[in-house]
Order: sequence, then structure tokens, then C-alpha cells
Amino acid sequence: MIAVIIAVFAQARYSDIWDPAGPNLAANQAVIWPGPPNPSASMLKAMAKSANRVGAALGARSVAALEATSAGLQNSSGTKSLGESVYVATPQLLHALRIGASQVEPDADIVTSLPGLAGASGLELDWCENASCSRSGVLNNPVIQSLGALPAGIHGPNTLITEHAVRALGLSSSVITNAWFAQSAGPLTAAEIHNAQAVAASANVSIETKDDEPTSAEVTGSATVFGFVLALCILVMSISLLRSETAGDLRTLAATGASSYTRRTITAATAAALGLLGAVLGTLAGYIGVIGWLRANSLHGGLSSLGDVPVANLLTIVVGLPLVAAAAGWLLAGRQPAAMSRQPAG
Repeated sequence: MIAVIIAVFAQARYSDIWDPAGPNLAANQAVIWPGPPNPSASMLKAMAKSANRVGAALGARSVAALEATSAGLQNSSGTKSLGESVYVATPQLLHALRIGASQVEPDADIVTSLPGLAGASGLELDWCENASCSRSGVLNNPVIQSLGALPAGIHGPNTLITEHAVRALGLSSSVITNAWFAQSAGPLTAAEIHNAQAVAASANVSIETKDDEPTSAEVTGSATVFGFVLALCILVMSISLLRSETAGDLRTLAATGASSYTRRTITAATAAALGLLGAVLGTLAGYIGVIGWLRANSLHGGLSSLGDVPVANLLTIVVGLPLVAAAAGWLLAGRQPAAMSRQPAG
């Protein structure tokens, strides 16, 4: 039950498209941010050169500008949005990400690696023609393409507005550089990061590299392993108690010629049945608890977030636990319990 609750909550949290969670970047990626807010065009030009120097210190194979427009994705009610994190899918950025132009569908307005965004309904792309928003509008139900080749980190360019959409909506005049994205062939070393930070400190820019935030798979996997091990420990104690309580029956079986195979089979079947019962009841109890909590809390989508089921984790619990319990019962039940080697007292 504990493992199911953690896995379901983690899946709901990590599948929230409006508030993504997880590592900020991959181990081989960095984002170089401008030092002062709202820098002028001349300052951005100088900082672009600084970003290239930082990228060289990181050993990056490429440094690409992260350009944003005045467009942003939002839900139909306008209460949730993806604004500054929607960058432009420029040829330079796609090349830096090693994504070919042919991988982007011609009619796509948005490409993204965020799970669930491409299949979401009721989305709007709100936009302004220029920085002063002299002309604005809303594109209902934009064409969103899921593109797994994009970075998955929540601070990386995981959601891009295509050049097709930029031209169609007349957003060219509102494009500005927000940051620079650097990517190396292998994970960044501590020495490379230290050198890059020293270059950034003297160049009026800052650098962001991978943090220690766990991924969804790490959270749900750890919860599953914890619940699995805890359940097995309880099963071991339960089977040991049952074998000690049924020592008389085992002596009767041995006296009538029952082999160790029979004892193994009985123990394995008992362990499997208890494991299956515990897994099914734990899963049901976990979901009932989560549903009860979400009915009173709309956090991360409320009950709708349960649509993203952690299938692999639940199968590991419901199917894997009985199988492992049966195998452990079979292997450990070959030796006769101590109570069988002598007559009971009294």
C-alpha cells in the first residue's frame, strides 16, 4: 500500500504538464543565463560572445541561443500556462540538439518532450505581434508534436514553438534571446564546470548545470523496491509462523511418505497466495487512499491525474511479489523445521 501510494502520487506529480518536476538538465547540458535582467541589444551581443567562451570551457560541441517570443501555451481557462519556457525551434538550436528539420512535422506549431502535452485538450497558444503587444490573438488547439529527441530537463528547451508558427502568427518582431544552451558529448566534469563558472563570473553571465533532483523513474522505482522488500519480510515472518504452527501436520505428511517436494509445493503455494492477496489488497487500499485525498485537493490535476497509471510499478508489485514469494518459499522450504526432528514435549 505504501509503495502504491508513493508511486501514484509521484506519477501524478511528474506528469503535471503545467508544473514539470524532475532534473533541470541532463549531465552533459548547461544553460548560460544573462547576468542583468532585461539586457539591451548591445549587452546581449557581448554576452553571446561570453556564452561561447563558457561553452568552450565546458567542452561543449555547440552553443545555441535560446530565443523566445511573446507567445505562450495556456489552458482554455487561462489559469495555467507555459510562457518563458517555450523557445523557438531555430535551425541553430535544432542542429545543436542533433534534430533534423525533417523530424519536425510541417504543420506542427509546438514540439515538446513533456509527457502528456501533445495529447492534452483545450490548449491555446496566445500571442502578441511584437513586444508592445500592438496586435494579439489566440490560436485554439495548436498542433503539438511529441518529439522525444528534445531535452527532458525542466529548465532545458523541452518545448519549442516552430518557425512555421512564428511566421504564421507574425511573431518575428518579438523574438528575443533569453539564454544560451550548451551541450557536450559526455557528462560535464567537476573541473569543466569549475572552469566555466570562473569564466562566467568574469563575463557577466551565470551558468546552470544538472542538479540532484530525482527522476520520476527513480522515485517510483525506489518506492516499489521499498514496498517489495518490506512485503517480503512480512511474508517470511508469516510463512515461518505458519510452518511452526503446522509442524504436526508436516510430521503427519512425512510419516505417510510425503517428500520434500510436497513440503516445498505447499510452502510455495502458501507464500504465493499470501503475496498475491497482499499485493491486490495493498494496491486497492493505496488507490482508495489516493482517491480520497485527491477528492478534496486539486493539486496537480486532482482526480484527472490518476489517468497516468504507473503500470510498470503496479505490475512489479501485483505480479512480481507473488512470483518472488513463491520462489523464495520453494527454495527455503526444503529443510525440515526443527519441530519435526523430535517429538513435541508433553
